[in-house]
Amino acid sequence: MIIGKIVSSTSHVDYFCQILRPGEAAELPAPQDYGFGRFVGIASESGGSLVAIVCNTSLLNPEFGSLGPRLSPTKDMAVFTPDYLAERVTLVALLVVGSLDANGVVTQGVPDCAAESDAPVQTLTDDQVRAFHQGESGLRVAYLPQLAALQTPLAGPLQERVIAALRALFPTQAAHLSVLCTNVAWRSRVQPAS
Repeated sequence: MIIGKIVSSTSHVDYFCQILRPGEAAELPAPQDYGFGRFVGIASESGGSLVAIVCNTSLLNPEFGSLGPRLSPTKDMAVFTPDYLAERVTLVALLVVGSLDANGVVTQGVPDCAAESDAPVQTLTDDQVRAFHQGESGLRVAYLPQLAALQTPLAGPLQERVIAALRALFPTQAAHLSVLCTNVAWRSRVQPAS
């Protein structure tokens, strides 16, 4: 399911996706479709996609703080000012952690190519998330150091959320992932104190 489009970038791996609004698609994404820790794909022209994780959400409402009088009630704006643009948007921050090419070849880590402006962003299916994490010798999570290096208080919870999602998708690896999750949780609580 397409949830939005790329509207901005702060680096080669950090992007902002504007979530679809009413009138932009027949089926709008639900909040869980772009929830914290969700795996998404950013379409590329080559037919593959960059794999990213939703790592933050921002709500933009330019009308906040403009408490002056209104000539028309909000519900009448479509009739009296049809060219008025509703500028309230939801943006989600995406961290690119790898790519899936058109042939299904997986690369974890920083990809060679960047995303394009207006590139569609869609949720990844469980099968696509499994394929992205399936290495030659089993489960592969080479991007975890990239998540740990994030300079945000959300880094620890993001790692925990990703590991919990992987535990559900790879039940045979649940014991190993539980140990990893415990280590991440301990580190995220101890490091801020030092």
